[in-house]
Amino acid sequence: MAKIRLYGYSTSPFVRKLACCLYFKQLPFEFIAVDPTNPEQIAFTRQTQVPVLQIDDEWRNDSTPLALWLDELFPTQPLFGRNARERDLILNMDKWVTDSLILSAFRFAHEGEMTARFRQTAWRLSAIVSSQTPLSDEVRNAWPELLKMAPFIKHMLCDIDQTELLPDMQMRVGMELLRHFKEGPFFGGLGQPSLVDFAIYPQVVFNHMVGIEQDLKIAEIPALKQWLDNLRQYLPENPLLVPDFMIVNNVPPATVTQPEARKVAI
Repeated sequence: MAKIRLYGYSTSPFVRKLACCLYFKQLPFEFIAVDPTNPEQIAFTRQTQVPVLQIDDEWRNDSTPLALWLDELFPTQPLFGRNARERDLILNMDKWVTDSLILSAFRFAHEGEMTARFRQTAWRLSAIVSSQTPLSDEVRNAWPELLKMAPFIKHMLCDIDQTELLPDMQMRVGMELLRHFKEGPFFGGLGQPSLVDFAIYPQVVFNHMVGIEQDLKIAEIPALKQWLDNLRQYLPENPLLVPDFMIVNNVPPATVTQPEARKVAI
């Protein structure tokens, strides 16, 4: 069995995405939390980008190329479908996840008003980071301001359409999410999970599971609630890479009578 190490921080949607891919493929791995304020854990890469995936003595970065690498090395449980048409569909949807779903969250972090709720959200995120790579009280207290100034977020937003207001973008993204689902059972109308499902799932459940939001809005849509339940078969109860004590809420099952979903032992 290859020795696999995943470097990153659990607050990164791209790191969580890759972790879910590893869980799906049932590949045991070691998660090494990186300090975003001093990423010495990945100094060997001579850069600061996460996720970094190391398999034996080789390492690479960037979540989608990493998923492609995983499929090359471990073709069982493919992440890019079973033919060229599905692969193209998955790659197009994955690009949408990055350019729209994730960017809408980054845009809120950058443009959102410095309200009490915004500060509470930022402090909760800093507590999660600090639980894995301890931060000073000064840094944790300043996390709301640091989040708005984060160079990576600012870089990701460089090419965004500034004429579209944030609320309009969030509404558009929600409608596009439903269109990409195509009545399931997995995104794109596919019969098996793909990279897209593992990019979306940890993004839409994160705030609920760590207690930032008490309601899981996506679960109010019956088809997507069933989708959440479908994916629970392939993931551990806590797929977010955060310590278990940071989990406040679990993802609700689609029905109370349905047999408990299979958990993957990692």
